[in-house]
Amino acid sequence: MKHFGSILAFIFAAVLSLAANPPARVIVVKGSDRASSSRELSSAFTQLASTGGVIVLSGGVRVDANFVTPAHAAPITITSSHDGKDYQAERSAKLILEGDYTVNGPTTFAKVLIAAAGKSSHIHCNGFPVAFSDGISCEPGQAGRFPSITGGARRKDGSTGADITIKGGQWDSVLGGSTSDAEPTSGNLRIVVDGGRFNGMVCATGSGRHVGDAQLTLNAGYFYGGVAALANKAGAAVWGSVSVTINGGIYHNTIAALRHPEASFSGDYTLTINGGVFSSLTGITGTDGFPGGATSVLNAAPALLDQENEGTLSFSNPLIEGADPWVFQHDGFYYSTTTGYSQLVGRKVANLGDLPHAEPVTLYKPEAGHPYSKHLWSPKIYHLSEDLAGAGKGGFYLYFTANDGSGRSAWDHRLFVLRALTDDPLGPYGSPHDGTRDTPIRVNSALKNQFNDEWVAGPKVLSYRGKNYLIWVGRFGGPESKKVGDHWQCLYIDELINPWTVAGRAAMICSPTLPWEKHGAGMTGSGDQRRMLPEVIEGGTPIVTKDGTLYLAYAGSGYWTPHYAIGLMKLTGSDPMNPAHWQKSSKPIFKASKEVVGSANACYVFSPTGKSHWAIYHAYVGQKTRGVPRQLFAEPYLADSQSMSIGRGTPAPLGSKMEIETNPMPLRKKVSWFSKFAEYY
Repeated sequence: MKHFGSILAFIFAAVLSLAANPPARVIVVKGSDRASSSRELSSAFTQLASTGGVIVLSGGVRVDANFVTPAHAAPITITSSHDGKDYQAERSAKLILEGDYTVNGPTTFAKVLIAAAGKSSHIHCNGFPVAFSDGISCEPGQAGRFPSITGGARRKDGSTGADITIKGGQWDSVLGGSTSDAEPTSGNLRIVVDGGRFNGMVCATGSGRHVGDAQLTLNAGYFYGGVAALANKAGAAVWGSVSVTINGGIYHNTIAALRHPEASFSGDYTLTINGGVFSSLTGITGTDGFPGGATSVLNAAPALLDQENEGTLSFSNPLIEGADPWVFQHDGFYYSTTTGYSQLVGRKVANLGDLPHAEPVTLYKPEAGHPYSKHLWSPKIYHLSEDLAGAGKGGFYLYFTANDGSGRSAWDHRLFVLRALTDDPLGPYGSPHDGTRDTPIRVNSALKNQFNDEWVAGPKVLSYRGKNYLIWVGRFGGPESKKVGDHWQCLYIDELINPWTVAGRAAMICSPTLPWEKHGAGMTGSGDQRRMLPEVIEGGTPIVTKDGTLYLAYAGSGYWTPHYAIGLMKLTGSDPMNPAHWQKSSKPIFKASKEVVGSANACYVFSPTGKSHWAIYHAYVGQKTRGVPRQLFAEPYLADSQSMSIGRGTPAPLGSKMEIETNPMPLRKKVSWFSKFAEYY
């Protein structure tokens, strides 16, 4: 009897426990078809609005653009794994976003794939607590962009703040506030990141206006787009205290208080760094000098700030899309630019392998109606001294060729130059004469000879034995030529009097004389599009070895062919302007492989430590050269008084790991614009 009573008591206790803690309600959404997916998901939220529960996606659930979940006061979890079944593995279950997805109550995403289907997809947390928990994964949409996350409220009921936890997934940007001025936010913004990959910036506030405080805590993850307190729009502003705490993770680009010079910060900014990997970081910046008058404090241990990076980094080719690469080193960083057609864009990285994650910066975008408005080719940036440029005019100069866009892209190209208005290679740029913003000037000949009226492309500056020279691509004949061989390109050299004037005594030092240099020449097109393609010599880049040997590596054959390759000339005499003092190799030193073709037009740099040397060239992946983009590749090269070689003479197999020394620069050298250092031991 006593035993029976114990059983009754146990059953009674179990019933009371179930009554007090009923099992979570579970609703399965199949996503039967595209038309009904949004309705099914909305219905599930409505059914769980007051009780909370779990929504299980058992198939591909595609929601409409600008989808807003029904309001729910109780927590709801969205998953594709339940009761021992993994619907993502079994039935390709996922949440597919056609556009923006707005949360309307406390939500957890767990063990679910979130896929972006359109050009841009945002999950708007709308001021509610939202967790992207264990087992989260993401798929990119068009142009390879992953979903983004924003925290700020999009509702009119006065609710404020944000509370976001991220444990995984691959995302574009994460903003604690909003994406625009049209949606100002207020209250306390909180983001905690325990893992994941972030291609865009992770920002404590946002791109709009925020009144209130914000806390961003980063414990782990890959932050390819960098970190910011305030995002990169001119109208972005914050009134409050922002704290960013970094305990771990791998960081690229910058950790910045503000990402736009016209953004405003009123309050105080505290950055605390306890740990992490910062070898790919290009800067840590505070608030000094920005609008708003905020104060900024950096807390970090001296040992962390002063530790130099060691070892190597690996990367795989190709790096990024682009043509006519130019990469150079300044103050321990790499800067790059490529042909831009309608504008010129630059990038800054700590390591060559960081280029895929670098933030593009517009160097120059011309207005319409000028002789330099279109087809901006082969930009090159050089730091030129006052001895050459004149008192007060030393600094960075940006060379490019362009035309007015009235004809074909290859017609009537002329050479122009801009000067950086600060000591930053990323600009802004203006007139070398008077500093007028975004106003280039023509590079002309002092003798006012044919240089001033001839087609020009691919400029390069050579400083050699106390003299400065300009090397460029010229041509004979033109698209209207009738016979193969009547239209050809060549390399000229002339002394540079100042950054915008050559002496006018140009010498031709390289022309197409070898069979391998002439592939692609001939008539093409029909009707009024019929034209003669040239025998191509271009991309003449000087390389001076440690012992003073001067090489000129150039590109031969049409860039539109698989045969585009790198040839080599060596200065065997003393005068670079004497054609007889140059010796041309009979065969290319670098040419196509079975996987990569059209591989040429390179620039040449050192590794961060100077222990190895690297050629950066453009090429096509595969055998096609039409309808596919050119991309940038990097491979080691060797050069001494006897010879020069690049890799093994052909592009390394795709997927090969390239090893290069890590940029050793310590964190302290990357810090600027802080009101105070608060170093702790």
